[in-house]
Amino acid sequence: MMVDRRSFIRCVGALFGIFMTLPTRLARAKSLAIPIAKAKKLEKAGGSMILKVKGQQVLFIRDTEETIRAFDPICTHKGCTVVFNKDAGRIECPCHQSAFNLEGGVVRGPASRSLKTYDAKLDGQRIVLSLN
Repeated sequence: MMVDRRSFIRCVGALFGIFMTLPTRLARAKSLAIPIAKAKKLEKAGGSMILKVKGQQVLFIRDTEETIRAFDPICTHKGCTVVFNKDAGRIECPCHQSAFNLEGGVVRGPASRSLKTYDAKLDGQRIVLSLN
């Protein structure tokens, strides 16, 4: 079977693109471990804080002694930074009063889209986070 020059160049270009972006994709897919000692507010249930991880902000909420949640802290309405309201048990935007549940879903507008969530879990004295 004969392959014309144009098809061969396209195929080589596609393979080159895949191999050039593979290290970046693999780096993003890896989990990161964050020692709880570096995040004192997350040592107990009910604690929350925003940490900068790999150049982006992540809102962590320690909802129970055994579980932790992670979110992009940027409100999907107008881009303000959200905060965790421990008493209400939800995430709130101080700018326009949008509210989100602990799964990131909208419980009060004007935001209409959920917060982006990240996989996070507790592993001993570490938070294991995946930014996928």
